[in-house]
Amino acid sequence: MFRILIKDLNLFGYHGVKESEKKDGQNFCFNIEILISKGSFLNDDDIDNTVNYSEVIKLIKRINSSERFNLLETFSQTVAEDIMKISPLVDKVIVRIEKTSPPIKENLESVGVEYVLDRKREEKDKSKNKKVDVFLSLGSNVGDRENNLRKAVDLISSNPNINVVKVSSIYETEPMYLKDQNSFYNVVLQAHTGIELGPFEMIGFLKGIEYDFGRRGSEKKYGPRIIDIDLLYYGEMVIESDFLTLPHPGIEERKFVLAPLSEIAPELKIKSRNIGKFIADCNLTEKVKLIKNW
Repeated sequence: MFRILIKDLNLFGYHGVKESEKKDGQNFCFNIEILISKGSFLNDDDIDNTVNYSEVIKLIKRINSSERFNLLETFSQTVAEDIMKISPLVDKVIVRIEKTSPPIKENLESVGVEYVLDRKREEKDKSKNKKVDVFLSLGSNVGDRENNLRKAVDLISSNPNINVVKVSSIYETEPMYLKDQNSFYNVVLQAHTGIELGPFEMIGFLKGIEYDFGRRGSEKKYGPRIIDIDLLYYGEMVIESDFLTLPHPGIEERKFVLAPLSEIAPELKIKSRNIGKFIADCNLTEKVKLIKNW
């Protein structure tokens, strides 16, 4: 790793909170340190493969002359972010800006600020704040079906890492695999989540809700269920494991999923086709009836 240094670049500018600073201007001293992710230049002795300090100086001079800042904090952050954009080789930027003749009556050499911008930390912070679209399918055919769905959605919403943004209408659907049971009430919901709740953590949370409703693993597959919650999509993630498959492998054949899903996400594509066209092309015969809005 190399450090590119620009020391004691002195420029005249009009930055500061006081009116005298904006009107009369003053001298500013810039010290810049740029860390680049380059191991060696022995076999790559070319200016195009590094950060040209002359270009950095031009950038600083342009910002200094074209903008006026009240705070050196804002000034230094703007300079650092623009330097970071120059090249993907830049890993870290340290910008120090000092007023060499500050408008205060003290015996001192300068006052200033130093700002450190770290690409990896910034990217990590952004990824933490990044929200992922998830879609869940819920069904119930035991007891008060509507109340079961509403209670389950409330429990999902209670998770601080899940923000439910849309819930479809309630649909009554005939059992698909085992016909000798009551019809289901189904909904699909869309939610936002972050990296704090990954797909495996989410499916564990959803299975916990099913367990709290009284569901147990010993139940007959596709049999009556007080609540059933499936994770359909977790962003664009594709997973194939013994515990979780994404997107959910049953979406394409289940009209009780496709109908409410098309209601809240009509722009969604399945096998490169709009979901509405996909449903029409598949000619699914399963009976699905809209009961009421959520």
